Amino acid sequence: MSRRADTRRVSAGFTLVELMVALTGGLFVSLAIFALARDSGRFYQRESRIANATVGALMGFERLRTDLSRAGFLASANASRDPAVCGAPDSSWPTNLKNLAGIQITQPATAYTVLTANGRTPPSLLLAGSYGSPDVFAAKVIATGTTTTFLLTPSQPALLRLGNGANPDNTTMQGVFANARALRIVEYGRTYYGQITTATGGSAPTVSINALPPVQLRSGSALGCGLHYPDSGTAVATINVVNFIRYDLRNLATNPQTASGQSTYASLYSNSAAGPGEAGRTELVRVEQDVSGQALTGTEEVVAEYAVDFNLQLNAVTGVVGCCDPQMTVIAPGDARFSSFAGPSFGAANTPELIRSVRVRLGVRSREGDRPSDVGSGGSNGAGLFRFKLSTAANTTDAYARVRTFQADVALHNQADVLW
Repeated sequence: MSRRADTRRVSAGFTLVELMVALTGGLFVSLAIFALARDSGRFYQRESRIANATVGALMGFERLRTDLSRAGFLASANASRDPAVCGAPDSSWPTNLKNLAGIQITQPATAYTVLTANGRTPPSLLLAGSYGSPDVFAAKVIATGTTTTFLLTPSQPALLRLGNGANPDNTTMQGVFANARALRIVEYGRTYYGQITTATGGSAPTVSINALPPVQLRSGSALGCGLHYPDSGTAVATINVVNFIRYDLRNLATNPQTASGQSTYASLYSNSAAGPGEAGRTELVRVEQDVSGQALTGTEEVVAEYAVDFNLQLNAVTGVVGCCDPQMTVIAPGDARFSSFAGPSFGAANTPELIRSVRVRLGVRSREGDRPSDVGSGGSNGAGLFRFKLSTAANTTDAYARVRTFQADVALHNQADVLW
């Protein structure tokens, strides 16, 4: 083999310079691919968070809208003015019973700094109606005294629909007719209310109420106010439960509805230091109250996590056009007339029974911020939010979280024909 051929074989391959250039180029390509993958991952996570917020808001909004549409079902639209109610509410009645109305809107006692900083002052919504069962139950008075007891007609279809057969057991009866809930009694076209104390099952299921408010009775066949005590067992009334449902925005770590709520939902706040706004987060919370306005243990639930906007407008009858046509007006929370329709009715001239529909808005933010600035949507309850500032600190790259908002007009069908 010649020396020339050896030289060619030795010189074949990459020089050191070529190798360095190739390695450097490869490094830059790898860095570009890594950066692209990182940004793609961040983009996916951000869009996933807002998608989760959208789904959560939609589910919570549908639950809220369904409850709103049922307000006043099998209950008085305003017990203080309802001509069918025997005996107007007085100061001896429990708080929720004497203010019984299909819908009440008030301002909660607790205000949250982060909501106020974003121009939000969400109200507290109280709904009343039969939410546990769509049925009325045939019953008659069988005993009176410190408590009044009603015997439910055995094997009636309403009992069968409770899902425990013709003879519901104690657990089934107490699940519907629970202690401290309100009971509505209708007999001969007149309406009465009481506070449930006990319920029993078996072949002769019963429901008992106490004397707060006092139970009115009458004797003989004279018409007028007062439940007929049927010694003959011929007079039958109908009864149903009236539930009080409270909706509001709150931080369950610092302001739970019930004593068990703080421990039940503690996991929501277990990573409070994980990001800005996590410790001060608020949720749309639903809870059932008793006749005295106290939250019932075990009924507290988070309807929508990271809720930051909750607004209600009213469409109410404000007058009459001509001889008979009602004049409808949309009334915003800032309107001076708002409280006269939505406020508590006991001892006041408020007229919640004239509300015909509610425009409800719910806004839910993403868990983490991903925007450096607002887009000019905040500052007023009259408009929905587009972005929510997580803290009052100086702007950072992730100072604002995106907000998804749902809005609808909900008709109060159970108050549509209230003319008194």
